[in-house]
Amino acid sequence: MSRIVDVSSPIDVHQLRVRLGDASVVQFSQPLAEAEYRSLAAVLADHPTVTLRAYGFDKDLATLRFLRWFPRLSRFSVAHLHNLTDLAPLHQLNANVELLDIGETRKPLNLTPVAAFHDLRQLRIVAHRRGLPELLDANPGLQGLALWRLPIDQHLPLIALPHLQSLALTLGSLAHGEWLLQVPTLRYVALRAVRKLTDLDAVTRLPALQWLWLDALALDRLPDFSSCTPLRRADCTAMRHLRHPASLQGLAAAPQLRELLVTESLLPANAFTPFVDHPTLEHVAVGLGTERRNREVEQMLRRTPPRADTDFAATYGLLRML
Repeated sequence: MSRIVDVSSPIDVHQLRVRLGDASVVQFSQPLAEAEYRSLAAVLADHPTVTLRAYGFDKDLATLRFLRWFPRLSRFSVAHLHNLTDLAPLHQLNANVELLDIGETRKPLNLTPVAAFHDLRQLRIVAHRRGLPELLDANPGLQGLALWRLPIDQHLPLIALPHLQSLALTLGSLAHGEWLLQVPTLRYVALRAVRKLTDLDAVTRLPALQWLWLDALALDRLPDFSSCTPLRRADCTAMRHLRHPASLQGLAAAPQLRELLVTESLLPANAFTPFVDHPTLEHVAVGLGTERRNREVEQMLRRTPPRADTDFAATYGLLRML
């Protein structure tokens, strides 16, 4: 399972190499000595899939001056680097950077300097609007995109990303679900606490969709997924407006569904009756607020729990964004 590794001065390089064996992120919140930056850069050169993250409130870190020691870095995050005010220092990174996470900062940032990168494969943006359309236009090879706290179809009415496989929208708003149909290549879609989204019919018409995650949406019933033949997994978390016995009937029509996770739910047990004879469903887990309802569903369906997210993603070659 992927891990986050925290580093601080003094760095034990041998121990760091061991700890990075199964890590996805290495991060620090206080400046390091120059020699330690060099050592960390050398270690990361042997772990190109690990993301380097700087975070916290330190004003020296917020200058990004330390990036001069990481000219070969391919994955970088500034999520929660609160005093960051300027992204221009990112020019110190390799032009072939593949992942950038321009996450939470105290004030919204101008993304224009990031548009200097043209080979991004994964991008996460939190609340930063200025320069976002230009940044996406500059990176048509994007495969994974996560957007937080943005009015999506207002700020990005048009989107042209022909290779995008993974899209996660968190908070913010999306008034028209048809916006998603501009990206027919999507295989993974996460819609979490997105305001104004009351119709998911467009999602059922995504021709490549294999994994759908719905969280805290204001929907009382899911649409008919009978035409969504690639769909293999559905996660429904905190979907508290789903309360009717027929709320999941449309999802049960997905002909190739294999895994189902429903948690933080107020659904009655009989909402799962349509899944009893589902021909492909293998794994189910529910959290319906009471042990009695949970047991009812377990006894009704008699399926094993879904696999870990990372295992499922690896099985189908999916890129999971958050």
